[in-house]
Amino acid sequence: MNVVESIKSIFKKPLVKVFLAFLLLTFIASILVLNFERKTNPSEYTSFWDSIWWALVTVFTVGYGDIRPITFGGRIVAIVVMFAGISLLSLITATISSIFVSKKIREDQGLESIKYENHIIICGWNNHAESIIDTIFLLSKQKQPKIILVNELPEREINTILDKFRKNKVKFIRGDYTRNAPLERANIKDANAVILLPDLSQVDFSSADDKTLLATLNIKSSHSKLKVIAFIMNQENEIHIKRAKADEVFISDQFADFIIASNVMEPGLTDVLSEILNPKGGNAISSLPIPPKFKGRKYEELFQYFKTQHNFLLLGVVSEVESIGVSDFLSADTSHLDAFIEKKLKEAGKGLGEENKVIVNLNPDDDYIIQENETAIVLK
Repeated sequence: MNVVESIKSIFKKPLVKVFLAFLLLTFIASILVLNFERKTNPSEYTSFWDSIWWALVTVFTVGYGDIRPITFGGRIVAIVVMFAGISLLSLITATISSIFVSKKIREDQGLESIKYENHIIICGWNNHAESIIDTIFLLSKQKQPKIILVNELPEREINTILDKFRKNKVKFIRGDYTRNAPLERANIKDANAVILLPDLSQVDFSSADDKTLLATLNIKSSHSKLKVIAFIMNQENEIHIKRAKADEVFISDQFADFIIASNVMEPGLTDVLSEILNPKGGNAISSLPIPPKFKGRKYEELFQYFKTQHNFLLLGVVSEVESIGVSDFLSADTSHLDAFIEKKLKEAGKGLGEENKVIVNLNPDDDYIIQENETAIVLK
């Protein structure tokens, strides 16, 4: 039954109907002209293929003149084919144009599916979003990254954003990113990463993190291996986002206190940080693969290699490990047992944040042995 319905739906499409009418016209005209011309004009109409050729040349108004009807009946058929052919060609052209125009309109409105692969999906929107996109493009080392925005911004505002990035591969999907349908249209299954931003255009400050939490749970439940980076407004919600399996959690203005205090206590430090963190500056922190020959060798040798061969300053190494986090053992609510476990962990100098899969080792000892799964962090 499904096959029959699928076939019916195909034949209901306007382009298919017009194309079938075109084929029917060509077939009937070929039979009729062959019937009229076969005896009177056998040198030109030798077979059914010759009449097919004549019908196509006539319909498309090419007019080669190599085959032409000479009988009264054949010419009547030719006149009908000319009028009908022009009408059908106009309909085909108009239908195809309509399909592309409709597709473009739906795409501009964020209602069309996008078949990107290995792309970045940015859900939500706030005052950091444009800067994040700019930085992604500035830090792209090889081919230009592909980005899909998923939000519910007003059409005028989203058009302004897309116009700014018109030279880049930025597309838009309209919809609530806590639901599956918009994410599926953004082809989330083939994405590299998802960035969740507080959607302050749709919700207030106090409930923005709730939507981020719901989106994280939804994405991770269906795509557990997909990297999810969550931006939250309230530090108290960090533990909940991490329990939802977000790979990275960033808190709004989490370094503001340190930067302000450093500007007073250690003048010049904030300028150094600004220079390093500015993607347009001359210096930048970057991750680089470690040459295989240095695996199992001392950190000091790797330090000298980057300094002498590339003039880079090696800051340390990082590694990604698959581990079970502490919060995996905690319940979904804040029970007395959870509070007791968390208290003991803090007394031991540990915390729930240790479930992070990335291990950072800055400025290790010179005799530290480089491990197989580590990546170098350098200052260029």
